[in-house]
Amino acid sequence: MVEYNNAMKKIFTLSLIFATIASNSQTFVSTTPENKNVVLEEFTGISCTFCPDGHRIANDIYNNNPTDVVLINIHTGSYATPQGPGTDFNTIFGSAIAGQSNLSGYPAGTVNRRVFAALGQNGGTAMSRGNWQSASSQILNEPSYVNVAAQANLDISTRQLSVTVEAYYTGSSPVNTNKINVALMQNNIEGPQTGASNNPTAILPNGNYNHQHMLRHMLTGQWGDDITNTSSGSFFTDTYTYTIPNDLNGVAFDLFNLEVAVFLTETQQNVITGNMSSMNLIVPPGINLVDLGASSSMNVPSSYCDNNLTPEITVTNNTTVPVDTFEVSYTLNNSAPVTQNVYSSLQPGNSTTISFNSITVPSGTNNISYAVSTVANTTYIDNVPSNNVASIGSFNTLSPTAFANNHSEGFEGFALATPAPNNAILENPQDNWVGIIDDTYTQGQPVGGYGSSVNSYRFRLNSFSAGQSAKLIWEKIDFSDVGNYQIKFDLAHALKNSWDGDVIQILVSTDCGVSWNTVNQISGSSTATYGTLSSSGNFNPLTVGGNTNYYPSNNTSSLQHWRTDSFDLSAYNGNPDVMLAINVICGGGNNLYIDNVIIEAISNSTSTNLINRSINLYPNPTNNFIVIDDFDNTKGYEIFDSMGKKVAIIESRKTDITLLESGTYFVKSNGNPIKRFSVFR
Repeated sequence: MVEYNNAMKKIFTLSLIFATIASNSQTFVSTTPENKNVVLEEFTGISCTFCPDGHRIANDIYNNNPTDVVLINIHTGSYATPQGPGTDFNTIFGSAIAGQSNLSGYPAGTVNRRVFAALGQNGGTAMSRGNWQSASSQILNEPSYVNVAAQANLDISTRQLSVTVEAYYTGSSPVNTNKINVALMQNNIEGPQTGASNNPTAILPNGNYNHQHMLRHMLTGQWGDDITNTSSGSFFTDTYTYTIPNDLNGVAFDLFNLEVAVFLTETQQNVITGNMSSMNLIVPPGINLVDLGASSSMNVPSSYCDNNLTPEITVTNNTTVPVDTFEVSYTLNNSAPVTQNVYSSLQPGNSTTISFNSITVPSGTNNISYAVSTVANTTYIDNVPSNNVASIGSFNTLSPTAFANNHSEGFEGFALATPAPNNAILENPQDNWVGIIDDTYTQGQPVGGYGSSVNSYRFRLNSFSAGQSAKLIWEKIDFSDVGNYQIKFDLAHALKNSWDGDVIQILVSTDCGVSWNTVNQISGSSTATYGTLSSSGNFNPLTVGGNTNYYPSNNTSSLQHWRTDSFDLSAYNGNPDVMLAINVICGGGNNLYIDNVIIEAISNSTSTNLINRSINLYPNPTNNFIVIDDFDNTKGYEIFDSMGKKVAIIESRKTDITLLESGTYFVKSNGNPIKRFSVFR
């Protein structure tokens, strides 16, 4: 009887043991030994030119291993300085995470916060983007002594996020305590981004950038929560909750674009492995989750002068329930959205097009973006907001009436990279670097015509592919004035090689850009103002970023880098609607500069001969005075600046010009230009 009782006690004890194991056993984490997963923390910022390329590389690593890679983008450092309301993507956690990595440049990233021999920056865990793939491959081939998984529930009505984490040790940890980390990220956050073209698939229709995997919060604090039982066969589980606020630093939390990651570390470094959590949305009774998509087939203006249009948006119901209330809007450039509510039933799978009142768009480059959204306090919530915005892309319009009968443009007073000055637009199909350049690119050295001003206009052919072009177009000019019209400008260009075939075309349109006539064209060596960069010793210009990036020198001995070209437009005399363009086509490629563009009429009478006469003006360039040798044979001398403003009257053969600032000036007689000179200080 004693033996029976003892046997029963043993059976009962074993039953309790099995019951205890069952009550604490894992429910979804794997108990099978697995290799490590990658946790790639990328340190990034909206002002970092090459960070988008880092985003692209990280996404490629994820796409090649979609169940084994965790991406966390951490905005921190000087490149993450906000650019205005709604652009502060920093967190209270990012600085410390970056600080322990020893990073020395952006973008940088850590792979499992581990030091990889010869790959890290400053011997730390941070690596340049070119090393992430190699480090990730090493991690993916290593066995892990622990598996981790998570399941998240998000209550849409209370905004409470609940994350249950499980870890199972298939082996023993080399340290007594591990730390569990739960990270909350957000996808599809619209914002600015320098260098967005390095990751073109992330550029939104309105030109902004679509930020992904952005760290928003750490549910387990800065360095995680302790796991104290780390021996083989041990099991850990815990649940972490977080009530999601409306925004962080003014950047809204989008409940339908959140993701959760979980990872384990040894101390606060050396991530063992990680995983992405599932996400279950808890929807209140009576609420319908829907997906409304936006698109537009609005007609783009057929000519530059067609500046009247009718905005229209097409909305598609991509869900299985009808939607009878929603809001549509359009935004022209940076103006306030124009909205209207729609109160008609849109059946599942159907589309409807809504038109707005016709508008007149301003001259210049325009962009209209469209949006659809559900209306607050209705039974509909759009849980796929990533397709709510659409755009037809940018388009150019110009005034249908002429803005002047002559024009001067010196490109001064505009910010670096401005694509076009006033009264002009830029057609740049490949979005190459074309626009106004200043001395910030040339170590403080002015790059204006003949070195006499700070700014000029640059076609950076160095970045073009052969055959690509860009066209600087001016608004209509009235050629009805009596005289023979011409266009002239200062030019500086160096061929990269002697066989390059770069082309400069002077184009004219009299039908508002529907068709263009080539009135003149120069190409190849004719475009070069002074030599070829590949010809050793030919000249010594300032070069920045390599010896094929040409920048004209402004020292006195190098003013011959510039020349002045003029082109006859007299065939269009009397036409009140003349549109001019300078079209540059890459045929090898090097930086090409133009400055001091003048479009003007030259009188048919005496002054026509004057402009062609060799009036001797010296010194040129000058800084104190000018002398006109032929002063007595021509009357009514005046000095005008590059913007056409009269700045002085010449009353004697020698004239003091010490009050004139550095720049380009024109001597005119009876209103007709006869000589050009530069003031250089």
